[in-house]
Amino acid sequence: MSRGVSHKTKKMTLCALLAAMGVALIFLGSVIEVLDLSVAALASFFCIFAVIELGGAYPWLLYAVTSLLAVILMPYTMGGWFYLLFFGYYPILKEKLERLKKPIAWGLKLVILNIALLISVALAYFLFFGQTDGNLIDAFVYIFGGEGFGEIFAFGVYALVNVVFIIYDIALTKLITFYFIKLRHRFKFLR
Repeated sequence: MSRGVSHKTKKMTLCALLAAMGVALIFLGSVIEVLDLSVAALASFFCIFAVIELGGAYPWLLYAVTSLLAVILMPYTMGGWFYLLFFGYYPILKEKLERLKKPIAWGLKLVILNIALLISVALAYFLFFGQTDGNLIDAFVYIFGGEGFGEIFAFGVYALVNVVFIIYDIALTKLITFYFIKLRHRFKFLR
């Protein structure tokens, strides 16, 4: 067996292991429903690891396998959908966006978040909640506003999601920096 095949086998095995751990983590979120969003964000750390250590198409493969398994095995829980619609691919895009100038990178990051948020709200409103009438504003009020809170509260929550995303992105950057400084030397067997 040539060294190239062995190295590819190691990477593929690690990718499969990370996908299994991601699905298991998302399953944990389905058992404890208040953790749906949290476990989707935690599962994205496996994609960060794949971007740093595996590179190439492996992070995308990890995202695809984890997303598909989570949505197929747990279609009625939100953790898999959160991972599919944002948290799974964002770390892969983040690596590419970080190469741009900061204002452009932040602008694109916020655009990506808001597109994912619009798609998520539309899917939840029209597909999961079975609403057939209304528009996207009605969907936001229904999803974020709840009974009796109205549009102002819904758009306040929408703005809060953007603020929390900025905090999440900064935390990811700090985590990646910590990994490079303190932990990466332990994974030399991957190189």
